[in-house]
Amino acid sequence: MSPVRLPADMSRGGWHRWGQFGLLVAGVTACGQGASAQSVQRYSDPKDDFPISTAVQVPAGSATVYVSGLGPAADRISGTTTAEQMQSALDQISAALKHYGMTLQDIVQMHVYLVADPRLGHMDFDGMMQAYRARFRSAFPARTVIEVPHLSNPHWLVEVDVIASRSDAKDKKFPTK
Repeated sequence: MSPVRLPADMSRGGWHRWGQFGLLVAGVTACGQGASAQSVQRYSDPKDDFPISTAVQVPAGSATVYVSGLGPAADRISGTTTAEQMQSALDQISAALKHYGMTLQDIVQMHVYLVADPRLGHMDFDGMMQAYRARFRSAFPARTVIEVPHLSNPHWLVEVDVIASRSDAKDKKFPTK
């Protein structure tokens, strides 16, 4: 599904002017779309081609899975660059979501924590984006990237937590453990 575009004056710089009224209007607009109102709606700025959703609306009754922060896999070579570690972290998240009948395309919110790459002296946002763009070409989550001084594993350059949701998951059988 392609993202729903926000009105031009609701772009990132204009959200503060809209406040609760703007979110209400966006919600009413999405609800007025008939059958598609029962699926996850993704909103983005029509003037911006950056691969994230500005907001995501999840319909009531949808199955939601919260995945704790995951870094690169410990049981295999996961790489030493941010791009390699982000790819590995996304592989870990994909495997976790698969247990619930979900995929990366079901992610509605993502938090990415980056530490400075010692070779660069700063966080490698471009490296993170390289791995992200390889896995997300549509159905973009709302996303925040945060630079942190260190992560729990001193070898990690990246850690990612996500929230995934599906409105059609009621037909899926979810594991209890």
